[in-house]
Amino acid sequence: MVKVDFVPRLRRDFPYPVVLVSCSLKGDRPNLIAVGSISHACHVPPILGIAIGHSRHSYRIISHSDGFVVNVPSKTQVGIVDSCGTTSGREIDKFKTCHLTPLPSSRISSPGILEFPINIECAKRKCVNLGSHSFFFGEIVAIHCDESILNDEGEIDKDRLQPLCRFSNGYWDLGEMVLKRIDTSKSAVISLARGGVDSD
Repeated sequence: MVKVDFVPRLRRDFPYPVVLVSCSLKGDRPNLIAVGSISHACHVPPILGIAIGHSRHSYRIISHSDGFVVNVPSKTQVGIVDSCGTTSGREIDKFKTCHLTPLPSSRISSPGILEFPINIECAKRKCVNLGSHSFFFGEIVAIHCDESILNDEGEIDKDRLQPLCRFSNGYWDLGEMVLKRIDTSKSAVISLARGGVDSD
């Protein structure tokens, strides 16, 4: 196998999730920002992390707020996601422009998006300045999910959710499963033809 070296910088030619993050400050209209820099950060307590550039309008809002909401879109909402990722909330009200309804949160001041299938309320716990961006760590304090995307067992169904990811210069769906992972009470076991287990 021959390796080719690239310039060490962030690239868009590998897939990553994309969500809309909603945020607000008392007295100001709520804002939306498309975020691809999002990650699970901790299981106990449950923490999500998002990176926001210092020049972004949402950076100022989240820096002074008690939290943010991660709104997971369906692929049918790709136009809304792209619009919110290419316009600034300094000039326009993105909720109104995109015909979205603010969903009052139960634990933080920022609203979610009623029309989006999953809303994850995150209470801000820590912010780390990394350079051009800061990474905000938010503890998951509430999750709201549309019944329409749940299966008969009450779990989120990927085919009903139809989530998005970014790759290169476009948006993509997840396609088909290539390996099924089974979680047991004692350990996470990967279901392969020959069998196998996770390693540390």
